[in-house]
Amino acid sequence: MGPEAALRRVWETGGGPAELLLWPLSLAACLYGAAVGRRARAFATGRRRAQALPVPVLSIGNLAVGGTGKTPLAIALARALMERGVRVGVLTRGYRGSNEGKSPLIVSDGARVLADAATAGDEAVLLAHSLPGVPVCAGARRAEAGRHLLATVGPDNLDVLLLDDGFQHLALTRDADVVLVDGKFPLGNGRLLPRGPLREPPAALARADRVVARIGEGDGLPDLSAWTAAPVLAAHTRVTSVTDAAGAPAPSLEGAKVLAVAGIARPERFAATVAGLGARVAGFCPFPDHAAYGPADVAALCGRAAQAGAARVVTTAKDAVKLGPLWGDAAPPLAVVGVDLVVEGPGSEGWADDLLALARARFAART
Repeated sequence: MGPEAALRRVWETGGGPAELLLWPLSLAACLYGAAVGRRARAFATGRRRAQALPVPVLSIGNLAVGGTGKTPLAIALARALMERGVRVGVLTRGYRGSNEGKSPLIVSDGARVLADAATAGDEAVLLAHSLPGVPVCAGARRAEAGRHLLATVGPDNLDVLLLDDGFQHLALTRDADVVLVDGKFPLGNGRLLPRGPLREPPAALARADRVVARIGEGDGLPDLSAWTAAPVLAAHTRVTSVTDAAGAPAPSLEGAKVLAVAGIARPERFAATVAGLGARVAGFCPFPDHAAYGPADVAALCGRAAQAGAARVVTTAKDAVKLGPLWGDAAPPLAVVGVDLVVEGPGSEGWADDLLALARARFAART
């Protein structure tokens, strides 16, 4: 187990001898918590004012850092709204793209994907590829990004804006907030960064309108009633496709000897998913989340595949937007496993309709 995975395990479970290793981070966590509290109070009391956009805004976010599936949930909600005839636009940060922190960037105008992952960030490009017909704008200042997107596609051409990773973005008025948590460890060890995984104290869940818990098969929902009165819904991951780098259907992975590659927050989950599809995982190459791949990485992966006797290299959709353009014809075939996050179970029927109605009602009340 690498140091990143070991730290995440302590963050998740808390307690035990390993918890003592985090004590030196207590002061930093206190300082961080004080800063977070001051900022939240400033917006709550009106000393800092959130900017509003001329359409309803729905936010998908989380309380803990990394790995819960915010972007897949944003994709699922966008698709559900589109099925109802709602015209959706997406705002995202553009994390780790070269344009991060600069002027808003139109990643997709709804007809074409206009930016690559190196510029816009992998999540922004994944959103654009996964949601044909949906305009996507990347920008750290979401209100500015929203105005830019509305000006680009026309304010009368969008019914709602979906904010990816927006729960802590208090500078933009939201009309409905969905918070995604890990079903097993929804609050981790209960500590703030860097002693724990929390971006905000658990009491911040009181701002949520819906909580979605990502759970495994047979797992129950976490009890969060001490922190929020919002309904808690269940979400499961489901493999929906296996394609090549260009998005065309690829042969089944059943019985295939493969090299699995993942640069996500919890890469071990992807290795388990590939094995669950019946593939023989001859090798596994985990990379840091949002890894920036280069030609040398592709050459190394091809070498690892040859060494392991793997006929194919298998990766995530998030990694494919970066690896695909670099993958040459001489390399072993690249297979991309598409995974959706599906909200289902008690209370989930009509969840997208309920959120939309809530957002529209709040928008009407404030305009």
